[in-house]
Amino acid sequence: MQDFEYLENNLDTQSLYGSDVCIANLFLLQEKYNTWLKIHKNILFRYYYGEENRSGYGFPIPLKNNTDSAWLKTALEFIFEDAKTQQRKPAFCLVTREQKEQLDHCLSTHFKKHVSWKTNRDDCDYIYLQKNLSELPGSNYQKKRNHVSRFNRIYGSDWEFKAFPQNNIGKDIFEIAQKWYDEKDGDENQVLKLELQSVKLALENSELLRMTGGVLYVKGQPAAMTLASPLSDSVLDVIYEKAVEEFEKDGVYTVLNQQFSKQCGSYLYLNREEDMGVEGLRKAKLSYKPTIILEKFFGTVE
Repeated sequence: MQDFEYLENNLDTQSLYGSDVCIANLFLLQEKYNTWLKIHKNILFRYYYGEENRSGYGFPIPLKNNTDSAWLKTALEFIFEDAKTQQRKPAFCLVTREQKEQLDHCLSTHFKKHVSWKTNRDDCDYIYLQKNLSELPGSNYQKKRNHVSRFNRIYGSDWEFKAFPQNNIGKDIFEIAQKWYDEKDGDENQVLKLELQSVKLALENSELLRMTGGVLYVKGQPAAMTLASPLSDSVLDVIYEKAVEEFEKDGVYTVLNQQFSKQCGSYLYLNREEDMGVEGLRKAKLSYKPTIILEKFFGTVE
């Protein structure tokens, strides 16, 4: 916990948009994504033990007190040495286009090496203007406004949104996560087990991780929840969003999304993360008209 508190105060993410560098994500999903983390020479290193597109080193991130003008060269020297020690090829994953260009320049200039890059649409982050999600303006969001209207026709005034942590609703947030898990037969899926555990961890450490979120109540019962954490001063990373199945068809996700977004006026963008190749999730994320689809690359050093 002291390590992540140190990162919270010292990691320089102000120019970054990717959900993979959110401090809460690094802490909560370390086990789910089998991630190795190390701070060395005032640089954060990450290695992901995953499938092809999630196997390799994440882009190294300097800490705020890093004064090394050649920090990326220093980082790559460490990565090559570590890869040699671990007897694996140096590879990178979850790298943005801008980071890819930085790596390519440094590798060719100082190491006479290059990376064979690929991209996977499943890993791209969906990033939205907070104002668009809260106001649902114009013709692009007509269908979303229709979903909100349908929800209001069905439930009238018999629903409310409560923000977290302003309200003591951690128990209700976890209750929804547990119901969602049960409805998805989570006991049969190790990834869902780890995700449910991470929700509990997020609530237990909500102050440290600066968790924010809320619960949508229908007829006094918890119906949907969301939890998020700052990625930078301008970007909020939406890490969890769950709803009880019986309310899904009535537009509960649209109402939850809008109500929560209204609480996030201090952020310019909301990162709603990747779609993992799930067709329905991709369709839903595209329907909110992302401002940025943040492309991610993976590749091996040749």
